[in-house]
Amino acid sequence: MSSKHLRVLLALVLVVLLAGCSAAGSIEMTAVGDDDDLATEASRPLPSDPDDEDRVLIRNAVENGSATTNDTRPPVDADGKPFAVDGRYYDLSVASVDQHTEVTVSLEIDYNGTTDGSAVAYEDLSSADRSLVDQLLPPETDHRSDGYDMGVTQRYDDSEVESSVLLSGEYEALEYGGERYPIRAESRDVTVTTYRYTAQEVASSSGEYADSIRDRYLFTLSGLSDAERDVVQEATSDRYYAESSNDDAFESVLNRFFEHDAVVRNEYRGEWIVRYEGEIYWAELDYEGF
Repeated sequence: MSSKHLRVLLALVLVVLLAGCSAAGSIEMTAVGDDDDLATEASRPLPSDPDDEDRVLIRNAVENGSATTNDTRPPVDADGKPFAVDGRYYDLSVASVDQHTEVTVSLEIDYNGTTDGSAVAYEDLSSADRSLVDQLLPPETDHRSDGYDMGVTQRYDDSEVESSVLLSGEYEALEYGGERYPIRAESRDVTVTTYRYTAQEVASSSGEYADSIRDRYLFTLSGLSDAERDVVQEATSDRYYAESSNDDAFESVLNRFFEHDAVVRNEYRGEWIVRYEGEIYWAELDYEGF
């Protein structure tokens, strides 16, 4: 079974700090006159961890033509930029080929709480239970709050559900490393889909890939007004931020980009290749506020 572990961190302070700090839009332009620079901007690297499940999935698809994985959602975005693998570039496509039901187990832990309820020793847990607990213990930080500090989830197959001690409902605490921690375990059924990823090579080198996307997407930005030029000039040296949707100069530049095909684009952001004053740039535009 292929499973992904999700750590749920309580970062409300960070969310509050970030709220209100976003601009209505922005543009950043990075010079990419070199083939390698352009190919790097226009592709996605593999995750660096050799054991990362997404990395293994992508490599298997590239090496074998296709690969399958089980998950509650497609783990790798197949609609994004191609992946760079060993100097070659590959597009991914994904299809749903099967579905079945599994159980998602959620475990929460209170690092500094107490309970008189019955406890189970870590050594008496099933292998699936221990895998879940290993994500929480030993504590990675001394930062603890009242109540449950952290929670993780993991999918169990039928045999793992049957052998689970945590799901028996008999225990309110866990004994680990000489300490006793209050815990709370819950389960729910989830639909798991078998996804088949297919890889197709789009270029055998950075030069070939750079040539192909320049031929398809490159356009020239010219004839700018003074206000538009101010936006673009700042974008080439740093990043230009539109503080509100009333930024007419930014919106005008944005519309110029919208007249041309983007390498990737959605309703919130897009990436283009543009020539400006004789230099080729990779342009990243955010326009959620527009």
